[in-house]
Amino acid sequence: MGWSTSPPARAHAIESSLEHLSQQTESFAAELELNSRFSTGEPVDAATVRLLPPEGPGIELGRTDAEGRLRFTLPDAAAADWELQVDAGPGHRDYLELAEAGAAPALAASPTPPAAWRRTALGRLLAHRPGGVQQPLLGSLAKGGVMVGLGAAGALLLARRRRH
Repeated sequence: MGWSTSPPARAHAIESSLEHLSQQTESFAAELELNSRFSTGEPVDAATVRLLPPEGPGIELGRTDAEGRLRFTLPDAAAADWELQVDAGPGHRDYLELAEAGAAPALAASPTPPAAWRRTALGRLLAHRPGGVQQPLLGSLAKGGVMVGLGAAGALLLARRRRH
């Protein structure tokens, strides 16, 4: 058996913000700056940043620098219902919707059926948001699942006893 002197690993939520550095014109795309930090205040260094459409593969925009920043321009295909994903590894992700972050006020939504978009958005919310909604929701679902499982096991045992 080996001993470890390293402290236990702890997950930290990522908090990101998006800022306009220049305005979009007919000839130039708007330049944006993403700033991402862990909940401890430490910058998120070398996180992969992707632009995710509601359907289809994402577009990698680059990596955050040592200060947790990345400057980029939105591709022409970007739409208001696309999201930015900041991925610093398992359990360390953040998502920003372009419209909610104010990055795409003039962009129209993608021509995607509403039901597919809702399904995708809900899936992303449940699968990828490490803080906020996911923790209490998944905790409640897990507790409910355990209670249902225990109830079913108890019902089976009771039915088995009655047969004998």
